[in-house]
Amino acid sequence: MNKFKTMLAILALIVGLFSMPAMAEIGDVTALVNEAGTEVFSIDQDGVCTLISVVVPTVGTHALDIAGTWGVGIDGGAIVIGDYSNAIAFGEVTEHVVGLCVNLSGSTDDTSNFIPIHGKFTTTADCITNAGAQAIYGRIEIKHNLSSSYAVRGSITMSGAPEVNQVYGMFSTMALAGCNLAETGQVAGLAIELTGSEDITTSGSYGKVSGIRIAWEHTNAMTVDTCGIYTSVKTGATLDSGYRMNAAGSLTSSFHSYNSGSAPTQALKIEGAHTNAFSFPAIGTAPVAEYTTEEAPTGKIKIQVGGATRYLAYWD
Repeated sequence: MNKFKTMLAILALIVGLFSMPAMAEIGDVTALVNEAGTEVFSIDQDGVCTLISVVVPTVGTHALDIAGTWGVGIDGGAIVIGDYSNAIAFGEVTEHVVGLCVNLSGSTDDTSNFIPIHGKFTTTADCITNAGAQAIYGRIEIKHNLSSSYAVRGSITMSGAPEVNQVYGMFSTMALAGCNLAETGQVAGLAIELTGSEDITTSGSYGKVSGIRIAWEHTNAMTVDTCGIYTSVKTGATLDSGYRMNAAGSLTSSFHSYNSGSAPTQALKIEGAHTNAFSFPAIGTAPVAEYTTEEAPTGKIKIQVGGATRYLAYWD
């Protein structure tokens, strides 16, 4: 038991969780007790550790400081709650299970930020091909029935009509420098890769599979403009395309506007001066064909030009 007592003493000394920790023999269990005599951590004769209660008092800059390196590898970690290859098995539960909880409150009168969890990595030398860095990685494996799952989830609740500037459920900033992209490389503020080869079915007609899903449920028309996706090109900036679809595989529609119950006013709106409304390939390349006859139009499509109703004719 001496090595277990040593472990307990080191734990109390390094973490500094207790003002006057003491060792106590409780039957076949060696325990760490606080100054009130309450057991907070124990190791039994078989080496089984039990953390009963840990309260960190008000401290200086760091409540817990890990200043050295630790074991590397996918199973390593400075703080490990179950390792990569060995999960802590809860079995069936009837309440939430929280692995890490950080709950802060406060205010600031300058440009400081509240950052409950901050992950940062800095390279110190060139890395080999296919090496990667991930500041935060959320992973879920679904092997049984499960209603909802989110590898990364953000939530913002607003009340009281506050003055705000930026409110983002997920925010990405990138300060780019000159670099060389690999042949299939990409630089993106948001990247989504959806893989698989099996069919996905639905018991109704609503279910969809999408790269990005936006469920707009706000009912107020609002004074400000609203949109599902907004791209802003700042003065002096350069952007080739606001929206681009590259299709090497099977693609049915590059753009699909569907009336599922309420007719949209316009499927496409062009506002302000534009050099061209559309850009098509040369005659002879689908969908552009050479005009050969003066037949009467088969029908017409209603459009607006300068706020006035006009029509585009079409032929068989």
